[in-house]
Amino acid sequence: MEHLVPLRRENWSFFERQRQVFGDLFKDMGDEWKEFDRELDRMRKDLFTLTAPDFNDFGSTLLKPERPIVSDADGNKRLSLRFDCKEFKPEEITVKTIDNRLIVQAKHVEESPGRKVYKEFSRQYALPHKIDPLTLNSTLAADGVLSIEAPAPAAIDAPRERILPIMRL
Repeated sequence: MEHLVPLRRENWSFFERQRQVFGDLFKDMGDEWKEFDRELDRMRKDLFTLTAPDFNDFGSTLLKPERPIVSDADGNKRLSLRFDCKEFKPEEITVKTIDNRLIVQAKHVEESPGRKVYKEFSRQYALPHKIDPLTLNSTLAADGVLSIEAPAPAAIDAPRERILPIMRL
């Protein structure tokens, strides 16, 4: 007695066989590409979206650099700048002036077997006209906020809005 076993014969091309074998892999890869594309879109939106600064994270840039001249409780005007230096020890921070530029730098190195961590912070700020660099004082608070202050001459006012006319050529 003969037994007939049905055989399945399909006329697939090379690419059809590859798609059959690797179909799930390509589908997974397509899903990963879609996720990557969504992540890029999210980063692009975050990059070009202006958001209010978080009060707890104001140190990566100057605090209100557009208004460095503030008035104290007595009404005296003074230059006041703040920098976040909480990741640095006081001896790792350098504050100096060159001409009318204020330069704040900090460097920190941690070494352990098989690992080295290097952090660096550098900010430059052009001092307003008539601020004497010799009157600058810097203080480092316990929370790591570096404050740099100087009395402002009476002639310096806080910036005011000014609309510039556009000249046509």
